Amino acid sequence: MKPLFVAIISMTLLFSTFTLTESFAAKPSQSDWVYLIKSNDQGLKNMFGVKNNFDVGFTTFLNERQATALERAGLGIEKVPLYDITKPPGGCDPWPECKNGGGDDDGGDSGGSDAARTATPTTQIPWGINTIYKNSGAVPSGGDGIKVAVLDTGVNKDHFDLKNRIVDCKDFTKGPNVKNRCQDDNGHGTHVAGTILADAGSDGLGIYGVAPGASLMAYKVCASGCWTDDIAKAIDAAGSNGASIVSMSLGGDSESSLIRDAIDRNPHILFIAAAGNDGPVDGSIDYPGANANVVAVGAIDSGISVPNWSSRGINNGDYFILEREVEFGEPGVSVYSAWNDGTYNTISGTSMATPHVSGLAAKVWQGNAQDTRTYLNSLASDIWTVGDDTATGFGLPQVP
Repeated sequence: MKPLFVAIISMTLLFSTFTLTESFAAKPSQSDWVYLIKSNDQGLKNMFGVKNNFDVGFTTFLNERQATALERAGLGIEKVPLYDITKPPGGCDPWPECKNGGGDDDGGDSGGSDAARTATPTTQIPWGINTIYKNSGAVPSGGDGIKVAVLDTGVNKDHFDLKNRIVDCKDFTKGPNVKNRCQDDNGHGTHVAGTILADAGSDGLGIYGVAPGASLMAYKVCASGCWTDDIAKAIDAAGSNGASIVSMSLGGDSESSLIRDAIDRNPHILFIAAAGNDGPVDGSIDYPGANANVVAVGAIDSGISVPNWSSRGINNGDYFILEREVEFGEPGVSVYSAWNDGTYNTISGTSMATPHVSGLAAKVWQGNAQDTRTYLNSLASDIWTVGDDTATGFGLPQVP
């Protein structure tokens, strides 16, 4: 960008009644929003501060007057969607701030890496895991050598049933300086990770996930919300660091171009995401699950029925996944798993259904993302209504 043009923008912003010293470096106000500025001009970056850098530009917090001034100056900007970890049915409000205090703590995880077990589960193989194993009562196994990136609220990396599975721990919620910590102030991310790959701990007394041999990449992308530019950066990091699967129990109504582009840049990854808890209306599915390159997962209960709150797609029965279609239905009601205080908890939602597919994908990995997705489809048994329906798609995939 030419210096003269930068100067013109600066004057435009100056006369739009705010100061140019406002930037990402300062704590954003409640009225600020994240925008993608479609330029990589260093002058603009210095002016506004950088939240995240992308090939197409950079993101930063802007107030409404700043955004309007940039648009009037002819500069391309795009409002960045804010997703959330889908509020469980019956969850407190506002979610997730009301759960365990919410917050965004820079401190280390509690417990310490040498902490002894402080709790044992009421069952080692929850009903959802047993369902994936065809109610055989078999001890879960598999997933060895497969890295699963969980993009969520973080993970208690010292939970006795998870700490031996973690190979990477990062916080993407702090702007461009990604931190090597992943403290879970909420519980949601620890619960999701437990369903995927909890290994019962070194003493064998804890809880099991679907694929206890898999490796966990705990990527925190949600604090009081989940900014989609942080999610996009975490996707690229997962791709660079060898993830085979990215599990996202989060979503929102609108598509993020940054997430869509990140997914397209990483075709070697199998993406799995929650359909959402906004049912029962057809088409109520959330993004990124609604992206055709993402496996969208709805919820079922222990009676293999679909709860009304599980979001629906627009499936037309052709067994060919297109935009805004649900692919599977998995256990998502009263799911028991690990919790961020070192104990265990029972919660519901498509967020809880999603990790059952992520764990199964790790267990039956076919060498690449597309072949694994095709194989999962072949493992699905038709449930709910006959055929490729709007709530469960291909049905319920289980171990072969």
